[in-house]
Amino acid sequence: MPVKGYEVFSLSRMLTDYDEVSVRNALGRFKSVHDSATESFLREKAIDMEKRDLSRTYLVVSRDDANVIGYITLSIKCMAFPKENLLSGKTLKGMNIESSTGVAQSYLLGQLSRSKDAPKGLGGEMLDLAFDKLGQAKGIVGCRMVRLDCHDELIPYYTDHGFRLITKNESGSLNQMMAFV
Repeated sequence: MPVKGYEVFSLSRMLTDYDEVSVRNALGRFKSVHDSATESFLREKAIDMEKRDLSRTYLVVSRDDANVIGYITLSIKCMAFPKENLLSGKTLKGMNIESSTGVAQSYLLGQLSRSKDAPKGLGGEMLDLAFDKLGQAKGIVGCRMVRLDCHDELIPYYTDHGFRLITKNESGSLNQMMAFV
């Protein structure tokens, strides 16, 4: 997906094409525009989760200097829906929530982060990439919902990109949001 001076690579492909030390060094240079938690995920957990088939990470790499300027991580994680939520009945019905358990199958947009050097609009393009990959997965195995957890200040951003607020997570520290693929 070569657009606007960058290319997208799967972490799996990078680990196949390059030695792990080189890949770790490249990931270690990533500096997130928002928080260090996304940096530490990329440095400390992404490769292990990739190898264990728990998630897939896609790296956005600058053509100019080959630095990672953004990434997304996708996974599968079912979600238990609280009775108290902010969604309409029509939306809830479309989510295929299992009536006996209150759980719905979903994809998880576990990470989305860009660097301070990333071009304006890259976050939206990474969301488009995520929905493209999830659309492919939906065509192969089904599942129509994607969810994410985010801080309060990111609710408007994700709402502008089609996500709907569900509720706070169990600890009350993050907001659970969903969208249909």
